[in-house]
Amino acid sequence: SEWSHRLGGEIKDFQPSKMLPDRKLIKVISRQDIMGINAAVQAVEHSKMIAYRDSLAGADLFNEQTAIYVGSPGNKYFQQYDFIPLLAKTQGDMRSFANHLFDEVHPMWLLRILPNNVLAYTGITYGFKGPNHNVTNHAVGGTQAILEAYHAIRSGQAERAVVVAYDIGTEPQGLFYYEKLGVVSNRHLKPFDKEHDGTILAEGAAALVLESEASVKSRAATCYGEIVGGLSASEATGLFSIEADGQHLASLMGQTLSTSGINSEEIGLIVTHGNGNSKSDDSEALAIKSVFKQEEVPATAFKWSMGHTLCASGVLDAVLTTYALETKCVPGIANFQQIAPTCEGLSVSREHRELISNSYAMMINRGFASMNVCLVIKACE
Repeated sequence: SEWSHRLGGEIKDFQPSKMLPDRKLIKVISRQDIMGINAAVQAVEHSKMIAYRDSLAGADLFNEQTAIYVGSPGNKYFQQYDFIPLLAKTQGDMRSFANHLFDEVHPMWLLRILPNNVLAYTGITYGFKGPNHNVTNHAVGGTQAILEAYHAIRSGQAERAVVVAYDIGTEPQGLFYYEKLGVVSNRHLKPFDKEHDGTILAEGAAALVLESEASVKSRAATCYGEIVGGLSASEATGLFSIEADGQHLASLMGQTLSTSGINSEEIGLIVTHGNGNSKSDDSEALAIKSVFKQEEVPATAFKWSMGHTLCASGVLDAVLTTYALETKCVPGIANFQQIAPTCEGLSVSREHRELISNSYAMMINRGFASMNVCLVIKACE
């Protein structure tokens, strides 16, 4: 009751036994790991790649050509809470603490806190032995995992990759620190709105399967979208600060267009980071207007509807961006009312709008330490 910020995007119907069939595994991993593995399993099953693999004369080559890239939040404060009762009991006596450690703390504690659990168990579950990488980089970790997978496939290191990201933004101690930084709102998450005053944190996970064109054709897989290009960079301004004028982000957006081989006129949708923080929103809007000039490309955001899932947010946005392209719809921001002064000229709406056919989408993802990532995505024809 003493907390001034009590809003968060929490998974209410969280039932581990239904999310993972392996009950032994549930006992040795954390809540966030369960979400991440569950997302990976859903993506793999939806892709139908396992049925195809099992139809092959030998699965070894398939497994060796299947990569796993993960956006991981790393360790969380709650993973240290197992020590609290023993610390209280021993009253700061570290010798006594050490003597009773194995009696008081769960023997699987170390396994539960490994930051690469989702990566490891996804590979173990399916036998995937290709390249892998566990990216821990605040809110851009998931999007950078997509980029890593994209480059692995483009370079021939892998034919396909499972990409998954997950996070728990609603962890109490973490939320407390975000509140102290002044970046969360106790009212709403309203990107680019005159009343934007902070973000709302959430928990979640998302996963997708990236494949080479040859891999898609070989198994007649359904293709939903194509990663055309992407780049990441840091503004190098500080851990909690960003450039007010958005020029570094604008430069990254321009470079992303150039390396993707397209021009700004071909972008029909901009999926913004849109976290509801006024400084982030304003600088992002300025960057977009700098790159797209008077084109008024329809822009939207997704965090208003579910909260900011931090490391998971980039993969979530990529999945939703692909769906928007597939359905030719620019989703509205339902709680948008009046544009913030600095954001004027940005084409946002509370209503859904029709998306121009055969157009590309640019997706923006941002994180602490002034990190920026841009992706260009196209719907499969």
